[in-house]
Amino acid sequence: MPTVFITGARAGLGLEFAHQYAEAGWRVIAPGRQECDVIDMASIGTFISTLGEAPIDLLINNAGVRNAHPSGSKLGEFTLEGWLPSLTVNVVGPALVTQALLPNLMRGDMKRVVTLSSRLGSIAGGGGSNSGGGGSSYYAYRASKAALNQVNNCLSIDLGPRGFTCVVVNPGWVQTRMGGANATMSPADSIAQMRRLIDGLKPDDNGKFIDANGAIIPW
Repeated sequence: MPTVFITGARAGLGLEFAHQYAEAGWRVIAPGRQECDVIDMASIGTFISTLGEAPIDLLINNAGVRNAHPSGSKLGEFTLEGWLPSLTVNVVGPALVTQALLPNLMRGDMKRVVTLSSRLGSIAGGGGSNSGGGGSSYYAYRASKAALNQVNNCLSIDLGPRGFTCVVVNPGWVQTRMGGANATMSPADSIAQMRRLIDGLKPDDNGKFIDANGAIIPW
């Protein structure tokens, strides 16, 4: 029975990931923020200590925030408080969780780290259909996802020689609280598509920025 660890799994895509992997017979470890706050090293350490030496095959860094504070979205309205949630949760959180889980991931058979990013983090691509125009909105969120992509790049370089495949994946525009009601995909369809992608990952995919349908996204 393979084991998956999913952050931010109490709602949205994380919850759907948990449901689908459980239905497929996986052992699912899916803490919420109360159990494992991804920007609190003590919280992360306390929760992971309960796992002991249990192997983890797949880590899904799903926890993230978008437009957590309106003053991180538009030029002329910036505040430090508006930027910090996106930078800490979306960038630092996945780095801390991956680091803390590394001993367990080393014991797993699959050795895969999948981190949810966004087309809004693509500088070359300019965002997506809900981007608000080329760089005109969601400053903090865009910047955090571009930085997250760099974190994955570094992880892929460090962990690739140890047998890991580390990728960042755009889940698509999904009907969640973050994506909104006008989004084009249901959570069930998005997760089913990403699960097929994850199942098919190969060592030479290490370090890539991939759409849920398998297409490479420009940096």
